[in-house]
Amino acid sequence: MKREKIVFSLLCLAICLLFLPLASYGDTSSNSPANVSQTATAAEANSDAALVSEAEQLSRTREPFMSKWLHMLDKQENGDADSISVMAYGPQVPGDLARVLAMADKDKKTAGLFGVLFRTIVAIGLGFLAVFIFNRFARKGMSQIEHLKPPDEENLARFWANILNNIPALANLLVLAISATLIFLLLAGNVTIKGRMLFQLILGIVLIFKAGQLLSRIVFAPQDKALRLFEIDESLVKPLYHALLTSSVVLLSGLLFMRLIRELGAQPQTVAWVAALLGSAVLAVFAYLVIYLKSPVKQVLQSANQGKSVSWLKSQLATYWHIPVLLYLFFIWFIWIGQIMTGSAAQRGEFVISLIIIPLYFLLSYAGRLVISSVVDSLGLGQKTIDDPFSKQEEVVDEEEAAANKQAIISKTHLFFRLLLAIALFTWLLSLYGYRIPFATTAVKAIFDSLVIVALALFFWRFASSYIERKIEEATPDVPEQQEDEDNEFGSGAPKGRSHTLLPMLRKVVGSIIIVMVVLTVLSSLGVNIGPILAGAGVLGLAVGFGAQKLVSDVLSGFFFLLDDAFRVGEYIQTGSIRGTVESITLRNVMLRHHRGMLQVVPHSDLGAVTNYMRGGIVIKFPLEFPYDTNIDQVRKIIKKVGVAMLADEELGDDFMQPVKSQGVNEITNSVMVIRVKFTAKPGKQFV
Repeated sequence: MKREKIVFSLLCLAICLLFLPLASYGDTSSNSPANVSQTATAAEANSDAALVSEAEQLSRTREPFMSKWLHMLDKQENGDADSISVMAYGPQVPGDLARVLAMADKDKKTAGLFGVLFRTIVAIGLGFLAVFIFNRFARKGMSQIEHLKPPDEENLARFWANILNNIPALANLLVLAISATLIFLLLAGNVTIKGRMLFQLILGIVLIFKAGQLLSRIVFAPQDKALRLFEIDESLVKPLYHALLTSSVVLLSGLLFMRLIRELGAQPQTVAWVAALLGSAVLAVFAYLVIYLKSPVKQVLQSANQGKSVSWLKSQLATYWHIPVLLYLFFIWFIWIGQIMTGSAAQRGEFVISLIIIPLYFLLSYAGRLVISSVVDSLGLGQKTIDDPFSKQEEVVDEEEAAANKQAIISKTHLFFRLLLAIALFTWLLSLYGYRIPFATTAVKAIFDSLVIVALALFFWRFASSYIERKIEEATPDVPEQQEDEDNEFGSGAPKGRSHTLLPMLRKVVGSIIIVMVVLTVLSSLGVNIGPILAGAGVLGLAVGFGAQKLVSDVLSGFFFLLDDAFRVGEYIQTGSIRGTVESITLRNVMLRHHRGMLQVVPHSDLGAVTNYMRGGIVIKFPLEFPYDTNIDQVRKIIKKVGVAMLADEELGDDFMQPVKSQGVNEITNSVMVIRVKFTAKPGKQFV
């Protein structure tokens, strides 16, 4: 914090030192003999201006580069200031800049430059006082927000905790902006529009500094590792924090100052010189930051390569990474200055984009790796599986081998993605500088649209799949431990809910629809006419419909079985001579696990009449033989007592739906009297 306060103080001092000399210079430059002489010369040479301008335009149209080179040092000979080249206008830049900044003194009835600066300093100082008072009154509530701790493994919770921890800083920023603006309006009085713009410039620089602090705290969270949004070496946190803060403040302040002098009516050559100087200063700051980060980044890269077989070039880049970065900054500076001095700068943000394109590449590369990992996880790529006849799910053979295969697929796909990303960003940068590659813009746009489509489809699939998975888990009943080892006629599996039966099929349908839509949309974005493809798919579907009536019958029969809720996953059913527990349901077949272990695959159209043993209780009736002289009432009472005792039994009581009871004498044979007894048990418990 001490370093930041020192930087902020030096920034304020530099602003004051910048405006005071220019103001005094502007008083003498506005009425200088040179300006009077130039005005007279302009009036005399006005007749030749059209000829010179026409010849110059014709020359530049025929030979752009040579014309710009020859006219780089042109000076004012025809009275038109716009005809002077940027390079030749250099000595006049301080005078024009001072004239623009000192226009507040033009009207003696309005506040001068010193008055505007005084009001600005007072307004911003009182704004900081308002922030101090706000923090004193809101200390309790703010302190509670600043000490929120998110769970360790929840990235979303970490993100929101990071945002909430920085709400006090955001509130201070808003209080400073609002209070300083209101105080300046109260003190403004007769300050002109240009004087108010000067206040906005200085306040904007102060706010940019505070906003840069806030952004750097959110991104790197140097105050608390638990709030950090991504994994990063601890030795790089503070250097990167100061690097982001310094670079953002210098870059945005320079853009704001350049916009101000353009709004105040500075000559285009003056704006070009200011852009060149500020661009050079920004690049110098970036070069200093690269040298400042040389050792920490070197240590991180070398530690990341330890224990790995890396190429000689990669190992050297880890040691001397700063050299190509400095060369890249010099190349940007050379191109930027060349375009500024020749007047060929497109001013489409190419300078700023050139600075952020490398961080943007790493950011998009990181995001692309996350997307690729999600796609590989969703498709289940890299896993070698076998069918276990005694398991309800496919079991992974070797987890380490599967993880290695998965990582190999992710690495290869990510390498291809990084190559496409580098080509796309390089093509975009060249187009900003005016260098067009045939068909490159169209290809990059198509690739970008395809990636956006895939990312959106993946996001929707992950959301739908996680929602369906959560609902399936909610519909899955908990199996008690004592039931896991039970072996009964209906199997040990507990019946699942209807959601557990329908949602897996719904997930497959949704996944198939997403894949078809993504493929067609990507082909369309790449310029492929999908009309014939859709027509061919329609004809093919018609042919398949006629040739695969059995398949259509299976699918429709399964749909109506599920619609009628005839059976669910986990229920024991019988259809014809086939019986078993419903293990899974596909679009065409139902998988029945026999109580002896066999897996039976039955098409839906072959099911016919279905007997479901799991809906309601199983009634068991059995005979008991007694002699003729047996007291029937006593037998009935004994059977009733036995039923009550079995209901109270800890092991067997829960298996009954209705207790054991006598139904009286069923028949009388030659030697015995048969009394029938019955009870109602839960499905699958009647054999215990």
